[in-house]
Amino acid sequence: MHTQKGKMTGSRILVFGAHPDDIEFGCGAVLLDAAARGAKIDLVVLSRGEAGSHGNRSIREKEALKAAEMMGAVLHFASTPGDTRLQADLEIKLLAAREIRRLKPDLVFAPTGHLNQHPDHRETSHLVRDANRLARYGKTPGLENWEPHASRALLFYDISSESSGMDGLVPILVDISSQVEKWIDLMKCHESQTRSLDYVDLQLSRARALGIQAGVNSALRLYSEGPLLWSSIETVLSAHGPRL
Repeated sequence: MHTQKGKMTGSRILVFGAHPDDIEFGCGAVLLDAAARGAKIDLVVLSRGEAGSHGNRSIREKEALKAAEMMGAVLHFASTPGDTRLQADLEIKLLAAREIRRLKPDLVFAPTGHLNQHPDHRETSHLVRDANRLARYGKTPGLENWEPHASRALLFYDISSESSGMDGLVPILVDISSQVEKWIDLMKCHESQTRSLDYVDLQLSRARALGIQAGVNSALRLYSEGPLLWSSIETVLSAHGPRL
């Protein structure tokens, strides 16, 4: 894939993650490509990873800030009950909806919400899905001070395990071949996590396997809540289908 600089200038992407490293491991390569194309990226992280087995709150904050700088993204830490305590209740849904209204993204990203993963990932998926709807409802109580906003699409990314077909989501493969080397550096920003567990190799192996399916070097899988609309049949010609 040849990076097309400027093709996304004026577009804004808002990405939610439960922990400081989720976004980089889950969809960092896609965001690097979007940034290279001119997109403005905001990251909202719902905890500091303070309950993790490795690192501490201060270290993980610094790692997240370093990664955000590498992406050219703006990082926002949200005020929540914290690591392992996230629940998709109304209060945190309204918090996320306010961020969507305030930042007015074209695309919103969240983790997939299947059951076989860290509960914070699942809860984040559910709360962002609801928040994306609440943000566009004009008379949502608690959001009166922010103008309603409807994003163009809500997309989901895998972190530690893949979404299953039972989730009712539509898979999308994204060619990240041109961003692999920078993605490795991005993931390595989270040194406290990569020092003891080989998360980087896990993600690269998954990307290589998906790339083989698509006939490219490496790919990441995103998911949509429903069918995506092509602007015309001509647009399909620029897309690459799986080559098995």
